[in-house]
Order: sequence, then structure tokens, then C-alpha cells
Amino acid sequence: MRSVLILYIFLLSFAGFSQNTSQLVNKESSSYVFGQIYTDFRYCLKDSYNPRAAFNFNQGIIGYKHHLSDKLSGIIMYDVTRTTHFYEISDTAGNLMNYSYFEGSKYTAYLKMAEIKWNINEFLVFRVGQLLNTQYLTFQDKFWGYRYVDVTYQERYRLGMPADFGVQLDFKYKDIFLNQFSVVNGEGPFRHQDDNGKFIFSNNIQYYPTERITLKLYTDYGASPDTGDNRKAKSVISGFAGYKTKKFRIGGEYTYITNYGYFDGTDYYGYSIYGATVLNEKFQVLARYDHLDMTLPEEDEFLDYYIIGFQFEPVEKFTTSINFRYYSIGHLPFIYANFGLKF
Repeated sequence: MRSVLILYIFLLSFAGFSQNTSQLVNKESSSYVFGQIYTDFRYCLKDSYNPRAAFNFNQGIIGYKHHLSDKLSGIIMYDVTRTTHFYEISDTAGNLMNYSYFEGSKYTAYLKMAEIKWNINEFLVFRVGQLLNTQYLTFQDKFWGYRYVDVTYQERYRLGMPADFGVQLDFKYKDIFLNQFSVVNGEGPFRHQDDNGKFIFSNNIQYYPTERITLKLYTDYGASPDTGDNRKAKSVISGFAGYKTKKFRIGGEYTYITNYGYFDGTDYYGYSIYGATVLNEKFQVLARYDHLDMTLPEEDEFLDYYIIGFQFEPVEKFTTSINFRYYSIGHLPFIYANFGLKF
């Protein structure tokens, strides 16, 4: 552990600074390729946790954006992540059954975004294709600003799909008001629409009373694709409020999900508070607290998650962070060294 800290301090002897560590890179050229690499090293301070130390690969993105004109553009983006998961199988008596399967790679490339964007006029924008979710990914991800450290809490706890296939209509009035209405399949970026053809309808409203303040309200509704007795329609309501200057930002969001996963009586609600302060041209301090309550048919569960640390950028577009984290389930304290590169 000491060697990792020494290596990190050595990197801090260089100079540089940036605050934009969100999902997309802003470039002036009409056509460009972009990419992101997010990786880290973690060490658990609890000796009973295994593996106690590990290098992790969190995200690898490659994308291309092209403007055909001032009104029409397209963007395509591939992400690398784990797309397969292990599920337990039990018999009618509830006993777990043994079975063999091939899990597949934990680092699978998938289509994260493939959007056609048509600026109809100064007020209306039409989007179609694989669209990023307005629930958290198009705004809170940028406001948090440290995706290479960790994703925002709604993405971390899978309170909504990061992207989906569908259409979206944006209404924007100057830099004061934005309303985004979308219709998507509901299965997320890994699956096509099921045979029942049920959609998720969402509406996202963002209001900017001043240049520094943002208020956001997101709602969606999706009918259950299954007609089983314990399956019900799912709905989400999520609110956000944030204050941001060049040197300081603080934001908070709250989410309530009725019938999570379309299961009757399974309700999730939680909140996240996060912020950052720019100390000088080299350093930033960051902090975050997440809380999630899970109301299940048989029992209730909750979790708390903390992050506190600092960021340093030795070279432009290359961000580094040393941070402490605590996860209440299992009472797990960690030390992380995160590294992010954007090009």
C-alpha cells in the first residue's frame, strides 16, 4: 500500500488541471473520434475481505461524432463492461440447484449510444436511435464530474437503464428551460424489445433560474411486460437540485421507484449528496454520500456509501484521485487510486 501512495505522490510533481470528467468529450471539430479509459487500484482495510487488493478496469469507451450540417449530426459510442450475470436456480422447495454455464467475458463491448440528432429549429430537437438516459446520465453524470472515480448513485444501484432504443423530443427555451419527452423499449442497451412490445414513457424537465442553479425533475412509467400476479407497472420519480460555480459545486438528488423490476411491493427510494471544491489549479477535493432503502415483500434492506478524496491532473485530460470509501453492507472500508484518460 505504501508503494502505491509513493507512486501517486510522484505523479503529483507534474502540473495540469481540468474539471470535465463526464461521459462525452467536447471538441470543436465537426467530425472527431473520442475515447475514455477508466481504471483503478483498490485496497480493502478489512482483512477478511477477499481479494483484499486488486487492479480494476472500469470503463473503456470509443466513439465517433459527425456533423453533417448545423441541423443534423450523428454519434456512435461503444462501451466495454460486464454484460453477463450469474443467477441462482432453485427447485420448487426453494433448494439451490447446481448447474454449469459459461459466463462469458467480464469485458464485453456493447453499443452504448447511436444517436441521430436533428435540430428542427431553435426550440425543438428530435433524437432517434440508442439514446442516453435523461434520468441521470445526460446531466447528473456531468454535474458530479468524477465518473472515472465512480458513477452516480442511480447508475451504481441500477435505478434506471443507462441507455435504450427509442425516440426523444427536446423543447428548449434559451438557457432557462428544457423539457425532454422520450419513448423507449424499456429493455435497456443489452436486449431488443420483447414480444409484448411494452414501452417506457419518460419526461425530464430542467429549469435554470440563474446561471449557477439547476432544478431537475424526471418521471417515467412502464407497463409490466409480464402478466403474472406479482408483476405490476413500474414508475420512477427523481428530483435534483444543484449549485455550481467555477470553484465550487454541490448537488443532491432523490429517487423513488414503485415496483422496482416490475415486482409488486418492491419499492426503492434513496438520495445522494455530492460536491467538490477547487483548491488551486492543481487540486480538487471531492465528497459524496449515498443512501438507498429497498422495501421488499419479505424484508427491508438499506445501504450507505461514502466517498471522500482529492483529484490531481498531472497532464491535461489525464485525471488521478486518491480516495477513501465505506460501504455499509459488510462494513467495508477501501482506499482507491483512480486513473482516467480522455482523448
